[in-house]
This record gives sequence, structure tokens and C-alpha cells, in this order.
Amino acid sequence: MGTSPGKTIPQALRRRRRLTVRYGPGEVRHIGYSGNISQTGMMIRTTRVFEPGTLLTLEMELIAGTLCLNGRVIWARVGEVRWLPTGKIGMGIRFIDPPENLIEVLFP
Repeated sequence: MGTSPGKTIPQALRRRRRLTVRYGPGEVRHIGYSGNISQTGMMIRTTRVFEPGTLLTLEMELIAGTLCLNGRVIWARVGEVRWLPTGKIGMGIRFIDPPENLIEVLFP
């Protein structure tokens, strides 16, 4: 009933976890926090966003060490700093070639 013809892309399961994320185009110069993470991407809560299509280098500090990934900005929303905890501002990132065991690394 609620489906339309054509190809559908299954959504990756998103999990909430707050991690410090250092990021930037090529050089990690900015800091944000993860809002939710899946095998294919994440939401970064931050006031410093980049245009959709921008390639970013990402570093997340875990107990086991630093996890380095690359991603592409899919969406970006700017707004007042007071909106930061609500998830109304930040960026959606799609990972580029994430490790197959990413979820196990992030959620041990």
C-alpha cells in the first residue's frame, strides 16, 4: 500500500552515541559531536558546517584509539548555538569505504 514502484534503498540502523569528532576538508581543524551513527554515516552536531558534496577527514576518539574515516557531506544546517543539543544544526555525513566492522568498533 505505502510503497512506490522502483528501487528502494534500505535505511541503515542508526544508533545514538556521543563521541567527539574532529573533522575538516583534508585537515582536521574543527570539533563536533556525533548525534547518531550507522554503518553508512553519521550526524555531526556542530556550528561549523560545510557545503553538501564536501569531502571530509573524520577522527573519532575511542577507548581503543583514534578511528579515522573519510566522508562526504550530504546535508548541512546552520543555526544558533543554543540549537546544538537538539540536533537541529550540524551535518549529515556519508562514510566513504567504512570498515565492515564499524558498528562493532563503535559499540563494543
